[in-house]
Amino acid sequence: MMKRFRRATLSRQLAVVSCLILLVPMLLLWYTILRSQQDSAIQTRAREAQSRCIQMVTQAERAAELCNMSSQVFLNTPALVEHLNMLTVDIPLGASDLLEFYRQHVSSLEKITLSNPYLYQTRVYSNADDITEMMPILYSARRMDRMPWAQGTLVSGSWYLDFDDQLFADYPVTPHIMSLVTVITTSAQKQVGVLEVAVRMDEVLPDLFEPSQGSWSVLLDGDGGVAAGQAAVSPEELASISFQEGTARSTLEGKPVLVTQTRLKDFGCTYLQVTSLTDIYRTGLQQGVFLLVILLAAAAVMLYAVSQLTRRMLRGFYRAFDGIRAFADGDTDAMVEVTGEGEVAAFAREAGGLLDQLRQLMRDNIQREAQIQRAETRALQNQINAHFIYNVLEAIKMMAEIDEEYEIADAVTALAKLLRYSMKLESGGVMLERELDYIQNYITLMDLRFDYVISLCVDMPPELLGQKVPKISLQPIVENAVVHGAAALAADTTITVRGTLDAERGRFSIQIIDEGCGMDEAGLARLRRQIAGEEPAPAASTSGNGIGLGNVQARIRMAFGEEYGLQVDSEPGRGTTVSVTLPYMEKTEGTA
Repeated sequence: MMKRFRRATLSRQLAVVSCLILLVPMLLLWYTILRSQQDSAIQTRAREAQSRCIQMVTQAERAAELCNMSSQVFLNTPALVEHLNMLTVDIPLGASDLLEFYRQHVSSLEKITLSNPYLYQTRVYSNADDITEMMPILYSARRMDRMPWAQGTLVSGSWYLDFDDQLFADYPVTPHIMSLVTVITTSAQKQVGVLEVAVRMDEVLPDLFEPSQGSWSVLLDGDGGVAAGQAAVSPEELASISFQEGTARSTLEGKPVLVTQTRLKDFGCTYLQVTSLTDIYRTGLQQGVFLLVILLAAAAVMLYAVSQLTRRMLRGFYRAFDGIRAFADGDTDAMVEVTGEGEVAAFAREAGGLLDQLRQLMRDNIQREAQIQRAETRALQNQINAHFIYNVLEAIKMMAEIDEEYEIADAVTALAKLLRYSMKLESGGVMLERELDYIQNYITLMDLRFDYVISLCVDMPPELLGQKVPKISLQPIVENAVVHGAAALAADTTITVRGTLDAERGRFSIQIIDEGCGMDEAGLARLRRQIAGEEPAPAASTSGNGIGLGNVQARIRMAFGEEYGLQVDSEPGRGTTVSVTLPYMEKTEGTA
């Protein structure tokens, strides 16, 4: 082969050498593109799996909170407890007494249940057998004995998952029910009945019973057994999965999968979601073979073309090759120079078109990543029915005001404002004034959790209140100040939000200052690396709404550029200051 190469003409030698030089970077480019596409597809699949998991967990937590709230309403109804006590001690009740009790109390409790579409049933079982039942609220002890959860030892305040409703023998069985069961006692700790608040699991966690193509979910109990749902693999394969919060790649029955796990503390079990990656690997292999064939075909065509063109236009060819080499070396703005006419010029134009397609592909990838991030934010914002939440909160506020519980009414109002702001879809940024109102509502709600007072001091120049900032970009910082600053002190404290304008440089800064314990140099350096994305942040470091400081940094830089973002300063015993630098947009005539 070497002898034949030496005997070949110079044009062919140049053609062979040139094609070999081009073929190596093309193969590297092929390998890089193949791996990049596969990794990007897996990352997209992982984000989709995490989004579905977050949605399911949020729905489950919402159902648990709803059932707990309903239970408290029933347990805090003295007339109901007194009526159950009278039934237990066998005090005779006349028809008028029963009718009055139904009108005054049972009908109100029934309305609470019927007004909430998430609740399946709310039932009160008396300890007595021979009573006048008031359906669908009050039942005798005989009815309770028909329920599966009553067959064993009854644990008050426990959840019972995935059973069939067998209350009525002559009615069809309703499957996939989960109930919060609580023992009802008098002030003297005498048991007079049992309260059951039930929801349908196939409505709260539909993925458990309706697996999508390539994905299935189950609930695992403390021993690793399936508490609800149906696994698509054997129990031995399921047991091989080690519990780890978040999403990770794994292998089940020899096939690549994504495993997403999270702990449902309210139910004492683990939500497990398995997503297949087989189609991604198969598609990647097909695309790789197809692209390789195209590259090899292009190389063969190039060998023939170069052998013909180099005899007349070697100079023009090398100019075109220089442009391709510059692009392969990382200069994405490199252009292919077209000189003269004929085949060399045509080749240069085709190479330029290929580079334009690659540049467009890179721009499309950047836009696709931005669209995915916006879709994730919209998915978090639209997980719940906003209209329903607002109506429920308004009803709770009215109930609190009727009972003259104005502190509760104010807290519900703050919560409604906070939810309305966070769930409203908005393109672009929001005014700083609205973000500060959101933070104030958040601090108002956080004050309900602690025995001490967290005050918010806002020192903001009026000209900054109308500036645009990314939505929910300051609240994660304030939340970190509360969790890692105020909570650590466990005493009255103040969180300061101060704004400064640098008009000459066209930017302004917002400092969030807490009076907490601060951080040492090692902790501060670690936090800065996490914000810069150089070190993964632990799960506990993310804020309650799922948006951590690193995410805030990425959103700001994606919106405004690398020169803007977060800066953290801290000293042990003197608190922590987080500075947010953003561009200052001067208002002109006609702008709001």
